[in-house]
Amino acid sequence: MREQELQKQILDYLAYRKGKYWRQNSGAIVAEYKGKKRFFKFTGMKGLSDIIGILPDGRFFACEVKIKPNKPTDDQINFINCVNYHGGVGIIAYELNDVIEVFKKYEQHTNQI
Repeated sequence: MREQELQKQILDYLAYRKGKYWRQNSGAIVAEYKGKKRFFKFTGMKGLSDIIGILPDGRFFACEVKIKPNKPTDDQINFINCVNYHGGVGIIAYELNDVIEVFKKYEQHTNQI
C-alpha cells in the first residue's frame, strides 16, 4: 500500500467522525509563469502532519501517515510531541487501525469524539 492510499482510508474514516479534518498538502511543482518555467514550493511549517483537524471538543488533531518501514523525521516527531504537549491529539499512523484506536481511547475519556 502507498502512503496516499492510507491517507485516503484515514480521511474516509474521519469523514464519518464529528469534527473537521483535512489533508495538509505540501510539495512542489514546475509550472509556467509569465512565459517561463519556474519552480514553486508550497509547504506549511516544517514537520507539519499530513492530516490535521479540529476535534469536536475544540482540540487540535494531527496525524502523520507513514507506511512501514518508513519512519517520521525528527521535525515530524517534534510537531506531534508539540501537539500532545499543548493538549491536542497527535499521532503517527502506520495503518487505519492506529487512528481508530486513538478515537476509541479518547471517546471513552471525553464522550465527544
